[in-house]
Amino acid sequence: MAETFAANPSEIAGLGNLVTSIAGDALLASSFVAKEGKAADWLHGPIIDTLIAPINDAADWMSQRHAVLANTTLGTGTELNKAAWMYHSQDQQNYAALNANTESNLPVGDNTEETGVTAQYAGAASYSKPESVKYEAPAANKEELAGLIAEVFPVLGNVNESIKSITRAAGTEYDPLVTCLAPIPGNWSEIRRLGEVYKAAGNGLEACGKNLESGVKRIDGSTDNKPNWDGAASVAFSAWATKQIAAMKWEGPVGRIVSDCAGAVSDMIRDGIKSILEKMWGMLNKYCDFDDIKGALKSVANILSTAVPGLGAARIAKLVADIGFLVKAAIDVVTKIKELADAFKTLLDFIKDPVGRLQDKAKQKLDEAIAPVTNKIDDATRKAALAKDIGQIANYGDTTNRPTQAYDTGATPWANAQ
Repeated sequence: MAETFAANPSEIAGLGNLVTSIAGDALLASSFVAKEGKAADWLHGPIIDTLIAPINDAADWMSQRHAVLANTTLGTGTELNKAAWMYHSQDQQNYAALNANTESNLPVGDNTEETGVTAQYAGAASYSKPESVKYEAPAANKEELAGLIAEVFPVLGNVNESIKSITRAAGTEYDPLVTCLAPIPGNWSEIRRLGEVYKAAGNGLEACGKNLESGVKRIDGSTDNKPNWDGAASVAFSAWATKQIAAMKWEGPVGRIVSDCAGAVSDMIRDGIKSILEKMWGMLNKYCDFDDIKGALKSVANILSTAVPGLGAARIAKLVADIGFLVKAAIDVVTKIKELADAFKTLLDFIKDPVGRLQDKAKQKLDEAIAPVTNKIDDATRKAALAKDIGQIANYGDTTNRPTQAYDTGATPWANAQ
C-alpha cells in the first residue's frame, strides 16, 4: 500500500538532535574500550600471557565496530537536520530553505541541494533518551595477593619469611609461598577489570540502540493527528534505523558474555590460589605450633622465635618434600584455569570475526566454547540470562549487516512511498 508523503520538520529536527547525541555516546564507547579494554603493561604470568594478545586484539576490533556505528549515526543526525530544513516549506518541494541555511562556496539553484555546513533547525522538538549511558573505568588491585593472604591467614607471610630466613641460614633458602604459587597466574582482578570494561562498553551501545529505537517509534507516530513523517524518505530511514538498532543492541550481549568469561577465569585463579594457601597453612602448622589461626595471634613473634628455629636438616628435607606436593596441587589447579582461559580465548576470537568463525552452527559453537563457564553456574536465573545473550550473539547478522554509510534522504525526499 502506498504511503503519502507527510513531514513535521520540528519532529524530524528533534529526532536529528537525538541521533547526534546517541552518536556521541557510541563514540565514547569506542574510545573507552580502546583505552581501558587493553591489558595493563604489568599484567604477566603463567596462562595470563596467552590471554594478553587476544584481549588487546578484541579491544581493537570492538572499538572499531563502535566507531563505525558512531560515525554512521553522526552522519545520520546531520542528514536529519538537513531534512528538517528541506521540509520547512514543503509546499514548494525544493531546497530553498535548506540552501539558505547552509554555508557553501558553490551556491546553486533552489532545485539543487547545496553541500556544506547547515545551521541547526530552529524549534526542534525535544526527544529524550530513556536509557542512560555511563562509562566508568573499573579499578584493578596490583597488590591483590597480599590482600588475599591477609584475608585468609594474616600471619602466613610472616611465617613464610621466617622459614626463608631459617633455611637460608641452614645453607639453602626455601620460599614455600613463591614456590607453591609459581605455577598459578596472579593478578586475577585485572582479568575481571577487563571483562567489566567490555560489559560497560557493550551495555552502552545496547542503550544507544534502545534510545534510537525510542526515537524511531516516536517519529513513526503522529502529532495533532498528523503523521510525523511518511513517504519514501521515511521508509528508507526506518530501514536504515532497523539495521543500526540491531547492530547496536548486539554489542550488549557480547560485552556481558565476555565479562562472564573473564569473571570465571578471575574467580578460578583466586579460588586456586586460596586453596593452595589453605594447604600451605596446614603444612606450615606441622612446623610451627599455632593454636589459633583466626585470632590476633599476639604471640606470633614468640612462637616464631622458638618454633621455627627448631627446624633441623631432617625437617627442612621434609619441608621441601611437602612443598613438592603443594606444587603438584598447584599444577592441577592450573589445568582447570587453562580450560577456562582457552574458552575465553575462543570466545574473543568468535566475536572478533563472527563471519569467519560463526558461519555454520553459530549457537552450537558458542555453547561449546563457553561450556566450561556455563557448567559452573547453578543459579537458574543467571543461566537463563546467559543463554539468552548467547542466542543473541549467534544472530551475528545483526552486526555484519550494520549500515556502513549514514542515512540519506535520497534524490526525491518529497516522494510518496510505493
